[in-house]
Amino acid sequence: MAQEVVAGDLLRRCQVRSVARGGPGGQHANKTASGVRLLHPGTGCEAMCCEHREGVANRAGALQRLRLQIACRVRGGADPAWLRPLVRGGRLGCKAGAASWPAVAAVLLDALAATDGDLRKAAETCALSSSQLAKALTADQVVRRAADVIRSRHGLPALRA
Repeated sequence: MAQEVVAGDLLRRCQVRSVARGGPGGQHANKTASGVRLLHPGTGCEAMCCEHREGVANRAGALQRLRLQIACRVRGGADPAWLRPLVRGGRLGCKAGAASWPAVAAVLLDALAATDGDLRKAAETCALSSSQLAKALTADQVVRRAADVIRSRHGLPALRA
């Protein structure tokens, strides 16, 4: 329920456009504008989804991608305490692609930025092991790029897979 409220608030703040693009559907492809492009004016983040034949599914996909883009671009708003219920024994109980992944990614990236890219210190902030933090940050291409940008700003090497 809370995820739906946040998603609805974000969607209301976005410019929504229907697009016709190629994709699955065979003879039905490009006959309707069921693809969705979202633009969040506050951050300049943009996301699009055209993989599904239904507009509702494309809107949900675009919204998830937009949430992840915002999580990777905007720093300083995530509280590490929010992550605590998802951590057990130094391991993160959320994987890339989950509905809560953008919020998790925001916490992890904020911790990395707050510690000047230091993986060990960021892991301590999140109550994770360093290897678990590295694994989480490299599990998603978008998040990995954001983490590598943070680390490069402090003269640190890119994360290894």
